[in-house]
Amino acid sequence: MKIAHVSTYYPQQCGIATYTGHLIRGLRTVSPKLEMKVVAEQDASPFRQVRFEVVPCWDRNEDYVEPIISNTMDAEVVHIQHEYSIYNFDDRLPILLERLKASKKRTIITIHCVRPSQFCDRGMVDEDFVKRIAELADVVIVHLKSQKAVLERLGIPSEKTHVIAHGTLLSNADKKSSRARLKLPEEGRIMLMFGFVKPYKCMHVGLEVLKEVKAEVEDAYLFIAGGLPPGASKKNGTYLKYLYKLIKELDLSDNVIFPNRFFSDDEIPYIFGASDVVLFPYYVEDLSASGPFHLAVGAKKPVIASRIPKFESLKNICDELLVLPSDTSGIAKTAIRIFTDNDFRQYVLDRTERYRRATSWAEIAGRHLELYTGV
Repeated sequence: MKIAHVSTYYPQQCGIATYTGHLIRGLRTVSPKLEMKVVAEQDASPFRQVRFEVVPCWDRNEDYVEPIISNTMDAEVVHIQHEYSIYNFDDRLPILLERLKASKKRTIITIHCVRPSQFCDRGMVDEDFVKRIAELADVVIVHLKSQKAVLERLGIPSEKTHVIAHGTLLSNADKKSSRARLKLPEEGRIMLMFGFVKPYKCMHVGLEVLKEVKAEVEDAYLFIAGGLPPGASKKNGTYLKYLYKLIKELDLSDNVIFPNRFFSDDEIPYIFGASDVVLFPYYVEDLSASGPFHLAVGAKKPVIASRIPKFESLKNICDELLVLPSDTSGIAKTAIRIFTDNDFRQYVLDRTERYRRATSWAEIAGRHLELYTGV
């Protein structure tokens, strides 16, 4: 059996590219003889070895149907990683799915984000589109039960949609050596916010949390490990300027570490390894899983997150770590308790360990393999 993954891929700075890379490594671990190829967007790097190749051949800004069709001819199963910003809302992806069905290919589509129409500027466009592509695929994968519920409301049969958690990369980077590598303070409690700087991630809330935590834990720091995304909007640039202004206004210059740059995959284990707590005070209505959340869990770090659908999986570790969006004091008090209450911290760490093992990429790849062989 040969699987064709239609996705962005390395070295693109894209969460879907990273996701696909981890999934493929997991699949190669659980099934070394499985043949796979990535039918990738043109910014990926070509690669070939036994039973695996990467073929960059399509562009999201052009008609990608024929390039993808021609490069999936040798596969029995075609697995598409869907994200709105990659495929947009026109007829190309539905036409691609129709063509694959006509050529007797079995199709699986992972829908990473589901947006209810009441939270979309486009009204029903998002729902109608996701319904259309889900109907055309043979199998649909989502990461959250809430996503499946929306698809069921749209008329997608329950048995067609499979909830498979976002995978977790297990890492065990030592705190001391990680801090030395990244030139971070050797001592002190480091709270981490990771990823591209965007308003919905609420880095400003993290700064306000630091101000409150610092009143009780004097050696507290906030490490914002990220910068503006490629092609950042004017809105994102304005938000970045606001963060710098807020750091000064709150008198936090000595306790905020903000290099404002993109971190490579090689650096990620050390970023999380260096931290004591990871904050996700996001404010967003999208129904989607969070890759950075699973990176934090994979590094066995306590997570404090907004009580929103994106982080509903955190209840599998400890529901007390979910805080109402923008509840700065609630986030700060939870962080302080993790820093000062050894029993509570150990409880969280033990349950984090259990969940990270249950969602390791090897486990998640095994679930995918079952679907590949099933179809």
